[in-house]
Amino acid sequence: MSSTATLLSELRYRRLFEAARDGILIIDPETRKIVDVNPYLSGLLARPRDYFLGKEMFEIGLHRDEVDSRAMFLDLRSSGYVRYDDLPLRRSDGVQVAVECVCNLYLEGKSHIIQCNIRDISMRKLAEARLRESEERFRLVARAVSDAVWDLDLRSGFLWRGEGYYRTFGYDTTSDSESLDSWFEHIHPEDASRVTASFKKSVDSAAETWRDDYRFKRRDGTYASVQDCGYILREESGRAVRMVGGMRDLTTQKSIEAEYLRAQRLASIGTMAGGIAHDLNNVLAPIMLSIDLLRHDAGPEVRHDHILDVIESSANRGAELVRQVLAFTRGLDGERVTMRLAPIFDELGGIIRHTFPRNILIEINVAKALWLVPGHPTQVHQVLLNLAVNARDAMPAGGKLTIRVDNLLVAENSALLKAQSEAGPYVVIEFTDTGQGMSPEVIERVFEMFFTTKADGKGTGIGLATVDAIVKRHRGFHTVESKINQGSTFKIYLPAVHQAASAPVLNAGLRSLPSGHGELVLIVDDESSIRDISQQVLEAYGYRVITAGNGSKAIELFARFNREVLVVITDLMMPILDGADTIAAVRKLKPDVIVIASSGVNTGELFARAQAAGARHFLHKPYTAETLLELLHEVLHERENPSGPSANL
Repeated sequence: MSSTATLLSELRYRRLFEAARDGILIIDPETRKIVDVNPYLSGLLARPRDYFLGKEMFEIGLHRDEVDSRAMFLDLRSSGYVRYDDLPLRRSDGVQVAVECVCNLYLEGKSHIIQCNIRDISMRKLAEARLRESEERFRLVARAVSDAVWDLDLRSGFLWRGEGYYRTFGYDTTSDSESLDSWFEHIHPEDASRVTASFKKSVDSAAETWRDDYRFKRRDGTYASVQDCGYILREESGRAVRMVGGMRDLTTQKSIEAEYLRAQRLASIGTMAGGIAHDLNNVLAPIMLSIDLLRHDAGPEVRHDHILDVIESSANRGAELVRQVLAFTRGLDGERVTMRLAPIFDELGGIIRHTFPRNILIEINVAKALWLVPGHPTQVHQVLLNLAVNARDAMPAGGKLTIRVDNLLVAENSALLKAQSEAGPYVVIEFTDTGQGMSPEVIERVFEMFFTTKADGKGTGIGLATVDAIVKRHRGFHTVESKINQGSTFKIYLPAVHQAASAPVLNAGLRSLPSGHGELVLIVDDESSIRDISQQVLEAYGYRVITAGNGSKAIELFARFNREVLVVITDLMMPILDGADTIAAVRKLKPDVIVIASSGVNTGELFARAQAAGARHFLHKPYTAETLLELLHEVLHERENPSGPSANL
């Protein structure tokens, strides 16, 4: 290399040496003395350059105790490289800083030199310490809280769970895989597709959070009702890389809420008891008068066919009223399903027309091809009933209640959207009354628990609070508009599935009633009138019938005629021996006997016991001769053709 090139190379090295943001020492390997130091290291230790020259490396503030200097130089001679990731270095003012030291042995001409690069890692160590402290705090918090805290790496699928998870759901680290797939596998099959879809939608979009309610499998096989929330961390590009969140077990809370809603539903019905009693009396009056006419046979001018029509019409009205009341007072919320709202509004219209004062005009307009709504039917019933009762109470002198139901697509930037709600398809339910109206101050508080403007004893302040809670649970929202003396409009927005409910198929007319061919049927009911009429109907259509007034008598008869009895029709609520126990007993005597369970009280627990005992078909009271004959024909046909339709549950 020419002298000019050598000079340029030295100048370039000197510039780099002096401008470097790391401290640099040049050491003579023979004497182990420092022969040069760059300005950065001189400034770091707050000492002039001359202070370093002629000193050994460990005389400038690096702690000797941390390193065996002789061993270091031996390593340098053998390998040409030594690295220390963390050494303490004391400055002239006594402040100690942490440094990273890398020493290399270079050949310079015919001799060797040692270059040591010293980097201040104090800030990095502080950041690492804070990170460790933060992680330790996170773990302590995760251990302390009752929620099941989790941390998911979306790139690898690794799922870390806090101690609360294992404590709440009974798993341990050996019995449960730490992966996203294992989490999805624990979700109830009926909830899985919905939850995974909402999770993927949140991750793939620009959302900051994900939230869902679902059922999660415990180690013992039972399911907990959980609320799961996660905060999504993203790269600058927007790609989701991590999610941190927590699962809260709401099983007990939901049970308490269910009891509260049952009580609230019953309270709502109680406020309308007078209207129900009035209508039932109107139903019973023509029946009782007709019975007297038939009993005393008032003369040839009395048209018996007309009297029977009146009795039938009144009985149907009474049965419909009872069915509507039971729809609102039944005690089970049931599972989350995809609902058709039109039948719910049919029931609502029936019950409020029966029970509201006659000076309130009721108009209900439900859009055709209404979208489907995922949720709990009983809870939606409760929302509608509470809003209807609220409107009724706002019109003590009468007025008009208008209910409108329609589809609506809500855009992302819509001013309608509230916290925790998302853009998309909704079904909008609007209740408009012409009542007293509300001031802006009342509107602000109208959904608060126990807030009411009604006189003492006239209102509890929980009806609209219940509406608010149920709507939020369904991820919907609501709005209110009102003016004093001009009425109010409540609008409920429920998330929907952008799919029209299929229209019901109308019956083209009554078919001829199917007959039997001498099959023997055992009817069990503690109501003698039901036994007698059912027996007359079946015998008139070709069946043979035996009857029992309780379960004990039924078992005695079945033991005598079990070879001939093909079908047992039994009430579920009876004295001495109830329906479920009777079913179990007869099926023990004859496992293939067909059992039809019957009841006038529609509760899930009652039918669940009957099903567990072996009933596969159900007959809801009150029923018509047509319903009885059709079902009996169907179950016998199914027996003859095992590949036919499944049980009529």
